[in-house]
Amino acid sequence: MMEKKFIVKIANSAGMIQGMAFILVSFSVLSAWLFFFTSELGEGWFLCVYFGLSEWLLCDCSFCFMADLYSCAFSSVVCLISTWVVLYTAFYMGGDKSLRRFMFLVMLFVISMNLLIFSPSMISLMIGWDGLGVFSYVLVCYYLDSGSCGAAALTIFSNRVGDFLFILFIGGSCVSFDLEWFSISLEGMENWCFLGILMLMGSLTKSAQLPFSAWLPAAMAAPTPVSALVHSSTLVTAGVYMLIRFYSVLSDSCLKVLCVLCMVTFFIAGIGGLAETDIKKIVALSTLSQVSFMMFALSLGAVSVAFFHLVVHALFKALMFLAVGCLMSCAAGSQDIRLLSSAARKLPLVSGWVLISFMCLCGLPFMSGFYSKDLIIEVAMSGEGGLGMGLLVLISVILTTTYSSRVLFMLFSKCDVSLGSFRMTEINYHLSLPISMMGVSALLGGYGFQTELLKSKDFFPMSINAKVALLCCLLFSLWWGFQLSTMGSGYGLYMFPLCFFEVVFTNMMHLKSLSGWWVGSQFQVFAWNASLKFESFWIQGVIWGRGVGSCISHTGHLVREAFSKELNLLVFSIVFWVVLTGTVLSFESMSWAFTKIYTFFRLS
Repeated sequence: MMEKKFIVKIANSAGMIQGMAFILVSFSVLSAWLFFFTSELGEGWFLCVYFGLSEWLLCDCSFCFMADLYSCAFSSVVCLISTWVVLYTAFYMGGDKSLRRFMFLVMLFVISMNLLIFSPSMISLMIGWDGLGVFSYVLVCYYLDSGSCGAAALTIFSNRVGDFLFILFIGGSCVSFDLEWFSISLEGMENWCFLGILMLMGSLTKSAQLPFSAWLPAAMAAPTPVSALVHSSTLVTAGVYMLIRFYSVLSDSCLKVLCVLCMVTFFIAGIGGLAETDIKKIVALSTLSQVSFMMFALSLGAVSVAFFHLVVHALFKALMFLAVGCLMSCAAGSQDIRLLSSAARKLPLVSGWVLISFMCLCGLPFMSGFYSKDLIIEVAMSGEGGLGMGLLVLISVILTTTYSSRVLFMLFSKCDVSLGSFRMTEINYHLSLPISMMGVSALLGGYGFQTELLKSKDFFPMSINAKVALLCCLLFSLWWGFQLSTMGSGYGLYMFPLCFFEVVFTNMMHLKSLSGWWVGSQFQVFAWNASLKFESFWIQGVIWGRGVGSCISHTGHLVREAFSKELNLLVFSIVFWVVLTGTVLSFESMSWAFTKIYTFFRLS
């Protein structure tokens, strides 16, 4: 009976799901075509497409999209991931009563992300930026239980700080609310360094970097499809994308601060992954560490390499979330990695994709992550950082490979009977399609984007000693991960007491109290007081209640007494004919349905 209801539910939503998937994949193909088209023009070219909403009641209004190499590549990846997530959700959450509402929220989130990607106007850019925070809050608290609502509150509090800083950045930097004039408005400014700090701190909140790192692991309370989309390729990478767009605003001091913060975040996430037993939180911590790796590349000045790792990471991390979600679904919702053992024998398909996704995360040769991570390591070890920078890179390689190999060894080993077990069954073939297509995209994405994004980029080759050191670190990480997987508790740092290691590192060094509740609550108190003192008293009380509002109310009262009811009919007739005439005239030059102007610009 339950299976019959499930099939009926899927059948009722089939048209909506197919339509959404078709729209997303069409936009992904269009963005991919624009990506290859702009890549042939060379770096620095972009396409501005103007849509006229104009000649409507004699008011000229137009909207512009800016398509360049970065925006087209990012949008293509986001829409491709969204397509497979939508198809995956149809069967993963097919029995949910609010499936239509969930799909609608996902589409709104994707629209906000694309608005952020393509918009050259600072106003619409802020709408997309704010829309990401609002819709992510709604999606995280989708289940409406105490855990989901608490995680959603932590997420929105942390992101509100970034929104406030981003608004200050827009207000302090832009003379014209258009990206074309943004660089000109910065010329001659004495406070441009302060603007760089605002942009840096605002991006750190969206990307969950120190000290705002606690909200990303907490947001794993959301459904798995939300994690695959929101926490792999959209929300957490929005901050990185904005730093790439406004990289010229960042001073050398900001880049040094960024380097320190992202490396500390990387170490906290990596060490936490060594002790965590919740597989979904391990994936979240790996996302946090890889976003830190992108920030690290930005701090070194390798903007194109950071963006390359951004798109490649989005592909294989979405695959990881989808495959891990299938494991948890087949294990009765359990997220404890110690209870998901022997998955290789019972779930060969999904376990194979889990293996491939973690191999991409480690950056093993011929995997997609190898192409991007190797470039970042190459830039870091051949730069001016010297021995210290090389040691940081080696430690990052050790941590990533260790917790990844630990997960794989625990998944493909025998189950600990004392902890209990679940009877797993093979996944539905409907789920195998989006996972397999996502896996193919993740495997081919690294090589495909490398040939187009990095055509003319030359990097210094590493020395023989550096290559040998990386190989030794890789072998040591595999051995260490195996040792951690054989321990019952999963701990392996013998120099720390187990209780200290568990309490401190698995709770993100208690950053939740700093980055979420305290900072968020203080900003909430500040906003509430500002609303009471400014909006309620000055605007509603003084300006409107005793000023403009009272004048308008008194004037309207006099007009109503002076004229009869026939005046209302006369005014309505005049307004109706004006609207009708304007509508007819606008159809003669209507340009809102088609592209009005195609213009190519060359960035100076």
